[in-house]
Formats: sequence, C-alpha cells, structure tokens
Amino acid sequence: MRPRTFVFITMLVLCHLPLRGQVLTNALPPSHQGQGPRDQATPAANTGPPGTPKGTKGPREDGTGGATRSLPEDPSEEALPVAQPEQIPQTGVPVSWKADRETWVGRTATLYGVEDFHYRDYVLRADKMVYNQETSELQAEGHLQMSGGPADVTLTASRAEIRLNMHTARFYDVTGTAGIRRAGRALVYSTPNPFVFSARVVLQTGEGRYKIIDGTMTNCRLPKPDWQLLARHIDVAEGHASTTNTIFKLFGVPVFDLPYLRHPVDEGGRESGFLIPVISTGSSIRGFTFGEQVYVVLNRSMDMVLGTEYFSKRGWAPNGDFRYKGPGLDHLTARWNALFDRGYDMVPDEGPQAGQMIRVNQGGVDINALGRKDFSADSRVAANVEYLSNYVYRLVFNDNYWQAVSSEVKSDAFYSRNDSGFMTSVRLGRVQTFASTTPGDEARILHLPSVRFDVLDQPLRTWPAYWGMGSSIAHLGRSEPGFHAHNIGRFDLYPHLSVPFVAGGWSVVPEGALRLTFYTGSEAPDIAGVNGGVPTVSHDALHRTYGEASIDIRPPALARDFTLGRWNRTLRHVIEPELIYRFVGGIGSKAQDVLLVDTTDIATDTDEVGYSVTQRFYLRPTADRSGSCDPADAEHPCGPRPREWASWQIAQKFFINSNFGGALIPNRRNVFETTLDLTAVAFLTEPRNLSPVISRLRFEAIDNLRIQWDLDYDPKAGRLGADNLYAGYSWGDTTIGIGHALLNAVDEQGSSASLIKSQQLEPFLEIGKQNRVGFNLAAHGGYDFVHGALQYAGVQAVYNWNCCGLTVGYRRFALGSLRDETQYLYSFTLANFGSVGDIRRSNNVFRDPTAPPRY
Repeated sequence: MRPRTFVFITMLVLCHLPLRGQVLTNALPPSHQGQGPRDQATPAANTGPPGTPKGTKGPREDGTGGATRSLPEDPSEEALPVAQPEQIPQTGVPVSWKADRETWVGRTATLYGVEDFHYRDYVLRADKMVYNQETSELQAEGHLQMSGGPADVTLTASRAEIRLNMHTARFYDVTGTAGIRRAGRALVYSTPNPFVFSARVVLQTGEGRYKIIDGTMTNCRLPKPDWQLLARHIDVAEGHASTTNTIFKLFGVPVFDLPYLRHPVDEGGRESGFLIPVISTGSSIRGFTFGEQVYVVLNRSMDMVLGTEYFSKRGWAPNGDFRYKGPGLDHLTARWNALFDRGYDMVPDEGPQAGQMIRVNQGGVDINALGRKDFSADSRVAANVEYLSNYVYRLVFNDNYWQAVSSEVKSDAFYSRNDSGFMTSVRLGRVQTFASTTPGDEARILHLPSVRFDVLDQPLRTWPAYWGMGSSIAHLGRSEPGFHAHNIGRFDLYPHLSVPFVAGGWSVVPEGALRLTFYTGSEAPDIAGVNGGVPTVSHDALHRTYGEASIDIRPPALARDFTLGRWNRTLRHVIEPELIYRFVGGIGSKAQDVLLVDTTDIATDTDEVGYSVTQRFYLRPTADRSGSCDPADAEHPCGPRPREWASWQIAQKFFINSNFGGALIPNRRNVFETTLDLTAVAFLTEPRNLSPVISRLRFEAIDNLRIQWDLDYDPKAGRLGADNLYAGYSWGDTTIGIGHALLNAVDEQGSSASLIKSQQLEPFLEIGKQNRVGFNLAAHGGYDFVHGALQYAGVQAVYNWNCCGLTVGYRRFALGSLRDETQYLYSFTLANFGSVGDIRRSNNVFRDPTAPPRY
C-alpha cells in the first residue's frame, strides 16, 4: 500500500461522524417523576384536556392519539434533547361526552354529571364516570343508563365496569329492555317482540352478547309484570335468550318449572322449537283432545309447523302448514288437516242396513295451497288449490262454520302475461260440488288445461271505434251421477267492435260481435224424461256460430239540490236512467245440444230490452271551506267532504223472444247467459216475456251505519226469488249487526221443476277486540227458519291484562244428523310468547282483522 493511501484511510476513520441511533429519551429518570406538574405532558389539541369545551372529541379507543412532550425547561433534567417524531395518524374509534365538570390526571378523566357519553352507537349517562384514554376502561356509577347497540338494548344500573374497545362490561342491579330505541326524548319499540329483563349482575361478553345472573325475563312492563321467568342465568346471544331450570311466575305466584327455554329477542322474532301443547276436553264429538306441534324456521323467508292431535273418541289427526314470503307479492302458503278415524257405531233407521249395527268412518284429508310468483310487472303465475277427500269430513270436523257448510271445492292455477292490452293465459281448473253427504253424489268440472288469448278494447286506427277479441282453446270434462263427459275439446273465437258516442250529456254505445265455437262432443237432452232428465253424451262434433248486436243508451242524468239548513248540508238527488237493447241470433235449438261446462256454453238466441233506473243521493257541506283551511291540519279540519249518502237501482228485462230461439225446455231449470247476467236466481221453467224485478239498495247516510239490501221479485210467480239484508252499526269499539238471507230457487226432481226454500237469520255482536286490554266480547250465530233450528251459535269472552289474557268460549253446531256438537273452549295467552288452550284462528268467534267487514 502506498503511504499516501494509508494516511487518507487513517484520517477518515479517526475523523468521521458517529454512525449510531439517535437517543430519544433520557436513560436516567428525572429525580421528581410523578411528583408535580412537570410530570404531566402537554396534551395535543382536541383530545379532552382540562379546559376543553364540552362535547369535543376525545382520544381514540386504542390510545394512539396520546399527548406529546416538549423540550424540558430545566436543561439538567435530561442529558440530551428529546426528538419529536411525526405523530402517528389516529385510527381508533372516537368518543365524545357532555359533562357538568371534569378533571384530568394524566390520561384519565373523571367526569361528573355526564349527560351523553357517545361511543360507537352506544349512549351512556351517569352521575360519575372515570375514563382512561389509553385502555378505554370506563367506570360509571350513580343512575347509570346505557342504550344502543345491535340489539337496541336499554338498561339502568347502579354501577358498571366497562372495557369499550373489547365490548365487555359488568353491570350491577340491572333493569333492561332489548328492542326499544330512543327517538328524540321518546322511547319506541324497534321490534314487535320486546324483551324485558332484570338481574343482580349482567355480564357483557361481546358485542350483542349478554349473560344475565340471578335475573328474570318477561315481555310485560316493569316494575309489576303480569308474568315472569326466573332463572339463575340467562344467555342472550344471536338474537335469542336461552336458559334452563326456569320458574314461571304468574301475578307473582310460582306456577310451574320449565327445564329448557329459548325465546327470540331480535326483530325477526322466530325460533325453531316445540309449541305449547293443545289440551281440550270441550268437544262432544272429539272427546278429550291432546296435541303437540313443532315449529321449524327453514330460513328468513320460509317456516313451517308440523304436529298432530289425538281425539279420544275418534283417533289421530295430523296437521301442519308451510309459509313462504318472497320479494314483492311472491308468496306460498299451504295448510293440511287429516283424521285417521277409527269410526263410531250406529244403527240406521232406514236403508238396506236398517236395524243393524254398523261402523261409520268420517275421516278424511283437506289440503289447501295458495301462492303467487311474479316474473315481471306484466307476467305472473298464481294458484289456489284445494283437495278434499270427502264432504263428510269437512262437515263434521271443520271448526269454521262457513267452511263446514260450503259444499264446493275449487282449484285454479294459471299463468298470465299482459303486453299492452294483449293478454295470454294458461289455466288449470277443477270445481267439485257435493250434492249430499252420500259418497259419489257430486259433480266435477275440469279445465285441463284452458289456453286463452284476449285483446282488451283497442282504438281502431284513427276511427272513433274500439275493437277487442276473446279466444280460447280448452280440454274439458264434466261428470255427475249418471252423466260422464270426458276428453271434450272446445275452440272459441269472439271478436267484437264498438263505436261510442258522447254528446250533450247523452252516451250511446252500439256494439257488434261474431262468435264461433267448435266442440268435439255434444249431448242429447232428455226432453221426455225417460232418463230422469239426465242428457246423453254424444261424440258427434258440434259447430255453433252466431252474431250479436246491442246498443246501450244513457240519457243525461237528472239532478236537483235540496238545502238542509238545520244540518248545514246540501243533498243532491241524481237520477240515472239506462236502456239496453240486445239481439243474438244463429243458435236456435242447437243450444240444447251444447255440453254445459261454464258460462261460454250457456249462450242462446235472444231479443230483449233491458231498462234500469239508478237513484243516487250525495251529501256535502253548504259552506265551502276548502280555500280557507289546511287539509293537513288535524286540529282544524276542513269539514266533511261530499260523499254518497245512498243509492238505489231498479232493473228488469223484457224478452221479445220468449222461448229464446227454441233453447228453453219446459218444466226444467233453464239457466241462460241473458238471465244469469241479471240475477243468479234461476226463474225460467216456461216461455215468458218479463224477468223478475231486481232492487239493489245501499245506505250510508249515518256515520258508521251501513245497510245493503238486495231483493229479486218475480211478478209472474208472485213471490220473492231472493231477499238479502245486511246491516251493521259501530260506535267506539262496539259493532252490532244482522244478516238475513231468503231464497226461493227452482230445482229439479226428475224431469219436472220444483222449488227449494231457505231462510236464515245471522246476528252478530262484537265489543272491543281480541287483543285489547280489558274486557272484550264477540257473539254470532245462524238460525234457520225453514227447519226451525239454531244451526250455529258462538260466544267468546276475553279479558286481557297488560301482557296476558284469558279467553273462554262456547260454540254450538246443529247440522242435521251428522253433526250435533257442543264445544267449550278456553285459552290463556302470554303476549309475544304463546297460548295454552284450544282456541285457534279456525274456531275464533272474533272477526279476523285481515278479512273484509261483516256488513
């Protein structure tokens, strides 16, 4: 190595800067550490130091926003200056508070009179809080309140120890509620299933997870709940509360023990498990009844119930239901009931087995499904399907009176699509009508399937005319005792054209149509009565072509106002006349050969005039305050609005063609399209020119009073064909009403027409509602004047406390010799929990709030 190189290297080693880490803190502690104010660091801005205004943000929960230190005042305190590195960005969750007074010692704040201490979505209040910024530990005492969190928990406690960043806490002497949210100063329920609890200690083990030690839970209001569940520990997690060895107390009295219990506390409020057993001794037909069901939550959109009941006099009766609720109007509901009847012994008075002991089995199956699925705004599939194995099962064991006496079972499933008034649909239909309780005495009508293409009335280019069309192709079937028609095809095409005119208050609508119908089969009527009036099926094809024309004339309505000065009202009387002429030709006597399945097949020749007069009464206030009042002002309303006070329509038809082109068969029940359009009561047994007079009256002149009276009078026979009256009046929580139905309908016995009569009276009374606090009562029944017997009567009384209720009921069925039953019902209900007893939706006397009004 050269000398000069050696010298440069030696000088560089001896004279270079020290290459070592900078000393940031003094290795030796100051002599007065922790002794005075020099120890306290100067806080950073807006981190909650002394003197910071109320409500300012505090440090982050992880302490990264800690205070920094400046240079010491005394150089002897540290050997080297303290470097000031750049502050780490704050990444924790901020807290804020409002307090009457606060003091600081290092990173610990003592707060007095805390009004709002915010952390995430929790809000705390207390007389005193001690909060450590570094550890996020919080100690609170004195009138402690906490609300918020994922379960909307609101609780009060004497004191608590909380670790905010860990979501853990220990509360003492607690009263709390899950499912209540604060809206301003008010508390509102955020779930229909609130959960109220009290405890000696409550441990919060995580976000939304609690453990209640030596506590109670209920759905009632504190401090005096109607019922409570006492347990040594209750675990609240994942939307439900679970516990073991629970004591159930009713009005402060221990009643029984529950070995295990799960109760939903979240907004969904659904939890799989066994339901409360059904125990009943009140039926004279079923005997002692015991049943159990299990509730299964399949997912957030589907659930189901499976169970069975045992009737001591009859046998096992399985039942269940399935529910699905999808987006929009999509839904599917299925219910099933069955009975494996072991039968009962009886001795018939007549028939081939008269005087002999026989075993009668009345069991059966009843399944019903209702659903809908929307594929788009213009297309959907829907179905209402029911299967009933036999009518006797429904008549004897159905708890709903109106369903028990219904002798029809209908099933429909269809797909439809609407594209700007062009409608395509596919339908599967089945109608089953039971004529009596005798097996096989029934009629069945099938549409398997029926495909339709309809065009709603459309403007015909720029002309003042509208056109429309109906078309269908169907596979049909019809069967009844002694008559069976299967595999019948039908094609139907029905275009029509109308040209409406409106001028000077007159409305004139002429219309014309052409209809072509083709059948692959037909029938031959039994006019002579050789086969008891039952037609004979023929496999000969049938073509039916006819044209029709009509004109609808509506003159200007006549109106007159009457001033009712005493009531400060104006009564407007409006008279609306209408005249319709209709002609159908081309069918003739061929109508007798058409196989009757639905309304498409009952068309006949006709030449008729229809006339009607409708009177309407409108009531409105005399002084118009609409310009001087605010419709949104509930305290100063604008007064009653105009409303229809009453309406009354009288109509009749005059048949110029009295025998309908030869379609009418004397001494038979003839139901034609033109007569069914006027009234549903059959009245044609011979040629005639005048139809019955129909009257339709609606009366709502008095608030909360509604009367509907429909009457059909036949001047030729000199009798009422139908007389139906429904009236109801409500005041407060009380509704009283009555229904009266009279029917004189033409029937057939063999080849001659006879008359069947029916007259029933149906009163009803309802005071309050089934879930209203206090006393509530409902009663209704049905009396048959023809048989002189009370067919049905039901009375149900309910008394509800704050969150529990007791119900007792009585029902009576007298439906001939098959069902003569008396029921004594009871139920004890715990709000949002369940009920013990045998009163269910099917045998409830109170009106279903989702159903239309009774009157």
